[in-house]
Amino acid sequence: MLIPTILRTPRLHWRPMAVSDGAAIYRQFSDAVMCRYFSEPPCRYADAQDIITHYRTRMGRVMRWVMHDEATGHFVGTCGYHYLNESQRHVEIGYDIWRDYWGQGYMREVLPKLLEVCATYLPVDTVYALIHRDNAASIQVVRRAGFVATPPLRTPDTADECCWVYHFTQP
Repeated sequence: MLIPTILRTPRLHWRPMAVSDGAAIYRQFSDAVMCRYFSEPPCRYADAQDIITHYRTRMGRVMRWVMHDEATGHFVGTCGYHYLNESQRHVEIGYDIWRDYWGQGYMREVLPKLLEVCATYLPVDTVYALIHRDNAASIQVVRRAGFVATPPLRTPDTADECCWVYHFTQP
């Protein structure tokens, strides 16, 4: 079953990353404040294009969406999955919200839909997120969604990342 390319939550319209998103992706991933909890340093414009290419061509299916505000059309952030491990039946998710939208409940809205996509369209029982230990807002979001702290399911990119896991079935 193919993953839908267009998704919606009450306030957001999701679509796959496109080459035309270069400026928004660059703004998102080059901003030092946005990147303070990322495992990679702020990017250059060429790096932003590589991010788009990476997510548009991997595994022949949608892996990352850009999210726009339904009412204004403004870019809000991105979300998706990576590190799909079919033999272990788990996948890592990632998300980022542009700082103008922090603290407005967007990830509480997005996370259930992203979990639904993983449960419905991917051969997984478990979803995990590696989150910087100081990113209290993100930890609170996953905790509220039912994730629990666990030893990492893959080697973290930095020593500052902790792993949070969500099981669709009991392990």
